[in-house]
Amino acid sequence: MRCLLLLCLLFAARFTQAQQYNFRSWTLEQGLPQSQITAILQDHQGFLWLGTRGGLSRFDGINFHTYTEQDGLPSHNISTLFQDSQGRLWIGTADAGVVLYNGSSFQQVGAKQGLPAGPVNAISEDSLGRMWLATSQGAYFGTAGAFELYAALPKEAYTAIRHTADGALWAGTRENGLYKVAGAQASRFTIYNSALPGNSITALSIGPDGTLWIGTDMGPAKIQEGALDAPTLPRVVSTPAVSGFTHDRHGNVWVGLVRNGLLKYDGKRYTHITRRHGLRTPRISSLASDTEGNIWIGTNGYGLQQYKSPWFVHYFDFGDMSEPRITALACDSSGTMWMGTDEGKLASMRRNRPDWRTNTPWPEGTTLYGIYPKNRKETWVSSSNGAWLLRPDTVLHFTVAAGLPSSEVFQATADTAGTMWFATAGGLAYFRDSVFVPVASPTGIPFKTNCVFRDSKNRIWVGTEESIYKVEGQELIPPPGLQGISFTEVNSITEDKLGNLYFAGFNQGILMLGSNGARLFAAKDGLPTVAINTLFADRHDNLWVATSRNLLKIRLPQLRRNGKLNYRTYASQNGFRGLEVCDNAMAQSPDGTMWFGTTKGLTQYLPKMDRRNATYPKVMLTEVMLYSKPTDWNALGYTTDSVTGLPTNLRLPYTQNYLSFDFHAICLSGPEQVRYRYRLVGFDEQWSPPVEQSFTTYANLSPGTYTFELLARNNDGFWAAEPVVYTFSIVPPIWRREWFIGVLLLVIAGSVLSVVRLRERSLVKMNSLLEMRVSHRTRLLERKNREKEMLLQEIHHRVKNNLQIVISMLNLQARHVQDPQAAEVMQAIRSRVRSMSILHERLYQHAELDCIDLEEYFEEICESLYAAYGVSTRRIALELHMPQIKVNIDSAITLGLIVNELVSNSLKYAFPDGRTGVLRIELAQHDAAQYTLTVSDNGQGMPIRFDPHTSKSFGLKLVTSLSRKLQGDIKFINNNGTKSILYFVLAP
Repeated sequence: MRCLLLLCLLFAARFTQAQQYNFRSWTLEQGLPQSQITAILQDHQGFLWLGTRGGLSRFDGINFHTYTEQDGLPSHNISTLFQDSQGRLWIGTADAGVVLYNGSSFQQVGAKQGLPAGPVNAISEDSLGRMWLATSQGAYFGTAGAFELYAALPKEAYTAIRHTADGALWAGTRENGLYKVAGAQASRFTIYNSALPGNSITALSIGPDGTLWIGTDMGPAKIQEGALDAPTLPRVVSTPAVSGFTHDRHGNVWVGLVRNGLLKYDGKRYTHITRRHGLRTPRISSLASDTEGNIWIGTNGYGLQQYKSPWFVHYFDFGDMSEPRITALACDSSGTMWMGTDEGKLASMRRNRPDWRTNTPWPEGTTLYGIYPKNRKETWVSSSNGAWLLRPDTVLHFTVAAGLPSSEVFQATADTAGTMWFATAGGLAYFRDSVFVPVASPTGIPFKTNCVFRDSKNRIWVGTEESIYKVEGQELIPPPGLQGISFTEVNSITEDKLGNLYFAGFNQGILMLGSNGARLFAAKDGLPTVAINTLFADRHDNLWVATSRNLLKIRLPQLRRNGKLNYRTYASQNGFRGLEVCDNAMAQSPDGTMWFGTTKGLTQYLPKMDRRNATYPKVMLTEVMLYSKPTDWNALGYTTDSVTGLPTNLRLPYTQNYLSFDFHAICLSGPEQVRYRYRLVGFDEQWSPPVEQSFTTYANLSPGTYTFELLARNNDGFWAAEPVVYTFSIVPPIWRREWFIGVLLLVIAGSVLSVVRLRERSLVKMNSLLEMRVSHRTRLLERKNREKEMLLQEIHHRVKNNLQIVISMLNLQARHVQDPQAAEVMQAIRSRVRSMSILHERLYQHAELDCIDLEEYFEEICESLYAAYGVSTRRIALELHMPQIKVNIDSAITLGLIVNELVSNSLKYAFPDGRTGVLRIELAQHDAAQYTLTVSDNGQGMPIRFDPHTSKSFGLKLVTSLSRKLQGDIKFINNNGTKSILYFVLAP
């Protein structure tokens, strides 16, 4: 029995399979007017025009807009489409001649313009801008608004017409081969004089390199550098009748066959594409390519299909198996890809051909969760029915009876020592020396272990329903770098080339653990969903993320550098039609190709074919509405653009300030992924965030001029280089218009000017009267002031005279006094009175009667004392250091008496016996009110035991009393003479 089982494993049956390419389909259910697509054309605005037998349809990637007889189209039976150099659309019909569409209306060109009744099969334009038509009754060309039969060609049925860059005209006939007209010379190619496969010409096309491709009822041919050649077709092409050509941006030529699918010619060989590759039907009626590199296929009865670059190739049908669920995927050291299904099917795949094992050791219906090719002789299979070890000579089966914690085994891996580690529904176990050993959980309670992973440092990592663990010494421990982080339902673990680990937590996000610590990426960091199933870091430094909705490819260099997610999304719109990747069903083959096990089968990703769409979307403003309702601008009196239908030079009254804008961007590669940004300059200067909705509304706009700017992003994130702009204005009410405001300002200004002039006249009169009154009062005040000044001067003069009389009386009395002490007292009294007399004398002699200059006052006091004591300035020099300061009379008298006493003492006692010396008077100002007066000499000084504060000298008592009047304090210093320092305050 064992030998029979091994034979079954070694000799596997091979099922037929087919690669499924990236096709999308549109039929009547999506809005097509009819299922027979006879012509396809992309115009300069990016719209795709479809000719059918049910009318003309314009396709923007999402919606079909169909034109019929109700829109002015004379016939629904469209045969060909062409856009001329002026952007006009020429529509060839099978029964109504040719129709010209200028963007807003249809104009039929028929018998009145010289065309015969019957079908128009092809249209072309020469270098002079003349239009050429291939009809069933000859070739016609247009001139001066009419068409003429081209006499250089015979009058017969023509099916195709083209002009090459050298000016030559090529015309294909229904039965008589191909004509070429160059200048005045015409030549003909048939199956008899050339390599032309057939005489019935069905299509003509000029490639980017100038090669003329010729479609016949017997296959394609080409004329390159003057040589006609018919490349050999694949043997499987039994009916090679050509329906059309198109050329992609990669230099490939696509050939549509009437009944046998598609041919792609890369310059060396043909690739045949049929239903098995994704075509809905082999009946191809028309072909076209767009500016984004997509191939559009019109079919005969099955609608429209789009072919995109096949970076995803799908294997969904394997003979008797249709859309199997690939739950296990692995690549061994030889490059063989192994896959298993949820029904227990196992296959190895080389050169994209799967070999399915007809008899497997496990029961039918066993789910294969994982495959681990340990080496060339051992392969482990994790399943819902235990672990299976496949060897060339035997098969071993392990369950709970062998020591596994559970018979449901999800994943296996091996460390460098050869020990196998298994993640099961009952926990972690390792296999060493043919014995399974369960690893106890840290909590002591068994928990489900979803995945196990060995990193580049030979560390074993375990993902469980509870958390993340690392194996150390046959024990599970929480990693130190993840302390304090709650991360549950860990389904997958992977490692990048720099040693950073990534953990997938379902409904948690992606946890990155590196040398700089751990970081969680969730919705707030830009993940489109946190329902993460599987992770895989490939050799190109991409992190593949399988979610419950789609597939993501994250660029790891940018993620590691700045912590930002830069990813590309793959879903059905991008060619990934596997719906959902199964848990841990990702693998990479040695050539860099990625493989995904999905719920619909096997999907292959070809990195070299994944080219980003760098074509900017065609952005347009489709409608401007008032109050979010369709608006007939012509009925409102506005002129509209004939192409866009938008109002031109829109100026709205202030009551119509509620505007809505509808817009659209054409991105045929992924219209569902188009995003918009917009702003209304004059209302908001900031761009809106990227949004999916293609309309916006602005309400309660203030009067002013506004510019609506619109940008769009294509399916691969490329934003349009320049915004679409639309400028309009809201006219203010009459009372806010400039001319009204100007007139109003003029009226106000005139009124104000009149009032001002009247006021000026009144003020002039009042000022004249006031000036007279002021002049009169001023003269009165000046007279009274002069009288007061004269009175004060007279008072000071009288006081000075009286004091002089007192001094004279004291002098007379002193002559009769014999007592020296009494004479001395008389002398002191005379000096004091003299100081007051000097003050009044100065006030009488100067114009200022309320204040006096201290320096001049002190100088006259000193001169008087020097004269009284008979002392000259030669013997006792006088030095005054004072700022220019003026004080009132009361303060001046007080300071004058103090200076008089201090100077008198110096002259009497400081320099006995005719000694010489210096007498100094200094006044220092500290601030606005505080001053210091210093009177010093360099005489003999005061007696040793003399205390000025206890002295009974009347002069010193007078000085002390006067200093208190000035809120001051006086100090005496006896050092190389006498220094008297008075600190006092003068009110400002």
